[in-house]
Amino acid sequence: MEQTTGRIERIVAVVLLVLGAGAILGGCALRDQAVENTTGQISVAKDATVKAQIMSIKTGIDSLIAASGAAPAEATQATLGGLVDPWPTNPFSNQPMQPGDGAGDYVYAAAGDTSYTLSVHLSDGQLYTVP
Repeated sequence: MEQTTGRIERIVAVVLLVLGAGAILGGCALRDQAVENTTGQISVAKDATVKAQIMSIKTGIDSLIAASGAAPAEATQATLGGLVDPWPTNPFSNQPMQPGDGAGDYVYAAAGDTSYTLSVHLSDGQLYTVP
């Protein structure tokens, strides 16, 4: 009887260890999934922010075109700062938005007298071109 009781106690102990390990590992997976979901939500919010903020740079370019009749050679804070105030902040770097190839950076190209293209890099590396 003592031998059976000891065996049952060992089996119960092993089962409890397995259940505890499963709960810990399951908790880690849930935590990792929650972190991934939160990170994804933050990226979506930052992408929406840069899409909205690039519009103020577009407005500055359009204002300069209206005043001068030509698209500027570059669309930087130095060129447009007086027309775009405050200058938008890149939510990925917490620095002023600037031309470049990182998330939240923009790409500007004058394409003729008054035409141009303006795009911004999103968190996944894709370019969003301003309509």
